[in-house]
Amino acid sequence: MSFTDFMDEYRKEYLQTLLALDAETIENIMNALIKARDNNHAIYVLGNGGSAASASHWVCDFNKGTNKEGRPRFKMMCLSDNIPIVTALGNDISYDDIYVEQLKNFLLPGDVVIVLSVSGASKNLVKAVHYGNEHDAETISIIGNYNGGLIEMTNETLVVPSENYGIVEDVHMYLAHVISQYLYEKE
Repeated sequence: MSFTDFMDEYRKEYLQTLLALDAETIENIMNALIKARDNNHAIYVLGNGGSAASASHWVCDFNKGTNKEGRPRFKMMCLSDNIPIVTALGNDISYDDIYVEQLKNFLLPGDVVIVLSVSGASKNLVKAVHYGNEHDAETISIIGNYNGGLIEMTNETLVVPSENYGIVEDVHMYLAHVISQYLYEKE
C-alpha cells in the first residue's frame, strides 16, 4: 500500500469515527465542564503517553482559549505536566498511583476528573477514577473501543468507536477543540 493510499484509508476511518460519535454524550461532557467552571470547581485531566499530551493540550485550550471578560474561567490542570512529581511518585510509590496520589492533595467534592485513554484500562487511570468517585467528583472518560474497565466506572463515558490508537487520540483533540471553541464563540 502506498503512503497516499494509507493516508486516504486513515482519513476515511477518522471521518467515519467522527460521524459515529454520540453527540448527546459530548454535550453532557461539555455541560459538566461548564458546571464545574461556573461553580468554581477544578477539572483534572489525566492520560498516559499521547493521551497525556492531549490532556496537557486540553488545559491550554480551556484555561486560555475560552476566556472572555466578565465570564468565569476554567481551573483545569493536567496531572502529568509536573514531571518531577510524576517520577517521584512512580519511583517511590508506584506508577499505578501517580494520579491518585496527586488527587489526594487537591480533589474536592464537585471537582471533575477527566481521563483520556485508548484502552480504558490503565491502572493509574482506574485508581484515579475510583478515588474521584469515592470523593464525590464528577468522573468522565473518553476512551477507545476496547471494553476497558473505565466504561462502567465513570459518570459519563464516551466510547470512541475505533481501536486505532491514532484515531482515538485524534478524537481527544477534536473534542477539546470543538468544545472549547464553541464555548468561546457561542456561550
